[in-house]
Amino acid sequence: MKRFVLLLGLAMNLSSAFATDYRGAVGKLEAVFSLDWHYDGSVSGVYSHPSRPGVSYTLEGSNPADGELYLEEYTGNTLSARCYLSKRVRNGAIVWSGEMRNTDGRVLPMYFSRTREAKPAPEPAPVAVAENAYAGFVGRLEARFQLAWQSDGTVNGSYHYPDRPGTTYRLLGNNPREGELYLSEYTDGLLSARCVLHKRLEDGLIIWEGRMMNLDGRQFAMAFARERSNAAPAVAVDSYEARRLAMLGKLPAEVRWDEFPLADEAIERVPVDPEGGEYFGAKVLSCVSDGIGTTLNLRVADWDADGNLLLEQGRELRVRVARLLPFPEGTLDGRNINLSFDGEGALFSLELPDIAITHVRRSASGKLEVRGLVDLFPISESQNWSEEEYLERIRATKPIEFLPDKLALDLVPMGDADPGADEIVFQTIRLVRDYGLSIQATAAGPGSLELESVSLDPEPVGNPWIALKGLKEAIKAPPSQATGQAG
Repeated sequence: MKRFVLLLGLAMNLSSAFATDYRGAVGKLEAVFSLDWHYDGSVSGVYSHPSRPGVSYTLEGSNPADGELYLEEYTGNTLSARCYLSKRVRNGAIVWSGEMRNTDGRVLPMYFSRTREAKPAPEPAPVAVAENAYAGFVGRLEARFQLAWQSDGTVNGSYHYPDRPGTTYRLLGNNPREGELYLSEYTDGLLSARCVLHKRLEDGLIIWEGRMMNLDGRQFAMAFARERSNAAPAVAVDSYEARRLAMLGKLPAEVRWDEFPLADEAIERVPVDPEGGEYFGAKVLSCVSDGIGTTLNLRVADWDADGNLLLEQGRELRVRVARLLPFPEGTLDGRNINLSFDGEGALFSLELPDIAITHVRRSASGKLEVRGLVDLFPISESQNWSEEEYLERIRATKPIEFLPDKLALDLVPMGDADPGADEIVFQTIRLVRDYGLSIQATAAGPGSLELESVSLDPEPVGNPWIALKGLKEAIKAPPSQATGQAG
C-alpha cells in the first residue's frame, strides 16, 4: 500500500551515508536499482524493470560485512522475496550477484553493478537534537515512550507497557516535516507494526496521536504526549482518550451519501488518512441493497488493548449510500470493519473486504469493471485458519464483479517473465465520502494470492473479461477512474 507507498517504508530510513544507482537483472528481466547505504549497516531502496513501467519493488536489508548483502523485497506492502548477494570487483566495476528466493518457492538469479569510482564523501553524521520522555496509550493499554530526535529528521527510541514488564519495543522512523511522524515498531528485531502520527498543541502540551497498524492486520489508536516543561504528561493522555469518547458521543444516528461529486473527477489519489482524523471499528449488524443504494446498520466502537471491539460501549449508526455493494446478501453481516472520521468528526470512509483482482474489462463508460476473489468468510469460521488454509478457501470462493469509481491498478502482474507474475496483491474495497467505491492497497490486507490454482476462464460474454495473468503490457484505467495507491 505505496507501502504507504514508501512513506511508511521510509520511516526506517536511518540517515543515508550515500545513495547509489545500479543496473542489472532479476531472472532474465533487466532491472534498475537505487540503494541507500546507511551508517548503521542497513540498506534500503527500490528497483524496477524498464520493460514493466509503473511497477516498482521496495528493498530493505543490511550489509552485515564487507562483500555481503541481504535484502528483502516487498511487493506493495507484502514481503515477496529474500535476496542473498556477494560483491566482487571485475573490470573496474562493482558487481553484486546472488539469488532471489521468492516466498512462493521460486529462486531467480539476480545481479546488479556500477562503474567503480571514488566513494562520495559521507554526509556529516546526524546529531541528537533532543531526547524526550512521553506517556500515552496504544489501544487501551497505557504506554511509556522514549524518543531521540536527530538533526537529519530521523527519530529512534523505544516504548513499553508498565503493566507488562520485561518487554520493550524498538521504534525507528522519521519526522519529514513539522507535525508529521512515521514510526516502525520492532518486536525482538522483527518489524511488527507501522505508526502514523500527527502533532497538535493543547494547553501547553505537545501531543502526538494517530494509529498503529500491526502487520497481522489489527489496528490501534495511539497517542503520546509531554508538557513543554517536560513534566509528567498524564493530563495529555486523559485529554486524548476523552476526545475519542466525545467523538463517539457526537456520532449521529444516520449518515447519508447520496452524491459522490469527485467520483468522475481526475485526481492523484483517493485519501486514506484525513488530516486530524481518527479510526474506529464497527460491527456490521446488517447490509441491505434495494436496487438504487445500500443501507448498512453498524455498531461503532473503540478497541481494547488486544484489538477487540468494545461493543457494549459503542453507538449504533445507519449509513445510507447511493451505491450497490457487490457482496452477496448477508455476507457482511457480523463482520468487523474499520471506519475513518475526518478532523471535524464526520464519517469519511468505510473499509470493506479485500479483493484480489484477476480480470478487468472495459465498460460502456470506458471505466474498468473488475472481477476478483474476496474475503467474505464469517469471523467465527476464519479466525483460527492458517494463512495457507485461508488463501485456499478464498481460491474456492465465487468471484464478484463490479464497477468501482476509483481503481489503483499498478499492482497488476505484467507477464510470466516478471518475478511477481504468478501472484497478485489484495487491495481494500472502500466506500469514501465524495469519491464513491475505491480499490486501493492498504497496510492491513491479507497479503498476496498465487494465480496458478485460480480459475482464470470466466464464461464468455459479448464483452469478454481480460485475465491479468500473462499480460505483456499494462491496462490503464481512464483518468476519471485512476487513483494512486493508499498513502
